[in-house]
Amino acid sequence: MPSRKDDSFFCLLILVSLLLSFGGMVEAQSISPDQEQDFDYAKAAITAAQTAQAEKYAPDPLGQAQSLLVTAENARSLKDSVKFTQASRLARAYAELARAMAELKIEEEKLAASQQDLQRAKSEMEPLKKNP
Repeated sequence: MPSRKDDSFFCLLILVSLLLSFGGMVEAQSISPDQEQDFDYAKAAITAAQTAQAEKYAPDPLGQAQSLLVTAENARSLKDSVKFTQASRLARAYAELARAMAELKIEEEKLAASQQDLQRAKSEMEPLKKNP
C-alpha cells in the first residue's frame, strides 16, 4: 500500500508536469497574419535599401536589418510571436534607416559634384570677364 508521502510526490509530479506543459503553450503562440505582414514589410524595406545602394553607403544598419530578419525567422520557427514581431519591426526600421542614409549620401555626392561643376564654370568665366 502506497504511503501518503508517495501520493504527495505523485501529485507534485503531475502538478509540475502540467505547469510545464501549460508554460510551453503560453510561449508558443502561432504567428498571426498581421505579424506575417510586419515580416513582409521588413523584407520589402531591406530590398528597397539594397536598391538604394545601402550596401555601399549604409552597410551597418543594413546588416543589422538583415540580422534581425534572421532573428525573426528563427522566432517564427519557435512560434515565439512576441520576438517574431519585435525582430520584424526592428528589421524594417533599420532597413528604412539604411535606405534613408544611402539616399542622403547619394544626394550629398550629387551636391558636391554640382558645386565642383559650378566652381569650374566660375573659374572658366573669370578670364572672359577680364577680356571684353
